[in-house]
Amino acid sequence: MATKTKEKQTEKKQIQAVVQWKGELITISFDDVKTLICPLATEQEAIIFLKTCQSLNLNPFAEECYLIKYSEKEKASLVISIEAYLKASELNPNYNGHEAGIILQDSTGKLELREGSFLTEGEKNKLVGGWARVYRKDKDHLFYMAVNKKECLRYRRDGTLTEFWSEEKQPMMLRKTALKRALVEAFPTLFAGTLATAEVSDAIQDAEYRAMSEDSLPPVLEKDGKPDWQKFYAKIQSDLGLTADQAHELAGMTSFRESLSKGWTMEGIWDLLIAALKERTAAIQTASPQTDATIEAELFGKKEGEVGAEPTKPTPAPAKPKRDPESIKTISELLRACFEDFKMQPQDVYKELGYSSAQDISKKPAGCYREIAAVRE
Repeated sequence: MATKTKEKQTEKKQIQAVVQWKGELITISFDDVKTLICPLATEQEAIIFLKTCQSLNLNPFAEECYLIKYSEKEKASLVISIEAYLKASELNPNYNGHEAGIILQDSTGKLELREGSFLTEGEKNKLVGGWARVYRKDKDHLFYMAVNKKECLRYRRDGTLTEFWSEEKQPMMLRKTALKRALVEAFPTLFAGTLATAEVSDAIQDAEYRAMSEDSLPPVLEKDGKPDWQKFYAKIQSDLGLTADQAHELAGMTSFRESLSKGWTMEGIWDLLIAALKERTAAIQTASPQTDATIEAELFGKKEGEVGAEPTKPTPAPAKPKRDPESIKTISELLRACFEDFKMQPQDVYKELGYSSAQDISKKPAGCYREIAAVRE
């Protein structure tokens, strides 16, 4: 038995990919993936990566593709660089160029489609997405694709942004993401099987690549004008590592569906989850620095439920008619208070305070509430 297991391990290690790059044959071995490219990858993930490199003729040593995994608990993400997409497109005789850039939104809601990814310091809170147009010689229409920043941002399990989606990289990443999707839309057979990117979870890719009207921005976590619960729970699980029970507890909501009927939006609930997760993790780390596993155990020590299930919990007590601002100690409490008292979504709170997200808020939550309440009471 031990001999057979050893033989299988040896067979896996002998798997390799041979790709052509600049006229030369490049060999990528199993050991290359495990030692140089992605040490945290499982054997299966390493093999799939090699087979993808082989079938699509991608050279990871030339940064044409990546295998990314932030921890052993997470699933590895295969990222194909925009340069590889463009190289493949240019080899197609029907490719006729492209345009791409970022989407800004002013205080009135008007969208600006800006070419490139240049953004000034004062415009950071206006960045809402990315756009791209791809042209084909054999088609009489262009292929337009836009991505919403809120849906593209990727988070670690402590609620912080991943390295690829840090604030300074967001304009570039949004432009690249939109261009990738536009190229896939324009050349679907050329890029078949290449949609496992770091921008979205594998479980929700089928809803990500769809044509849309030009100069528009897709809504967050919706499909055909309705809440996309499959996508929502998939992001909760893949991005935040939470079960449905844990997410409900974190948001302080008995049911997300019921919260929508009370006026919350999908985007608002997602913002609340991110803010609450960051605060709870920070509180645990401040009290006593611990490992990720210990933090996760302290965050949610009870038995986990299945993703997508609606747990049965007691209905929370109604908010007091008059709120004491000093009782608001955290950003997540601020967001809940502003919704309960003024029916403001989290994004409306950020905008009124002059910020783009919860992580930008530098004032004390109590002071923020007073500032908002002074206008409305």
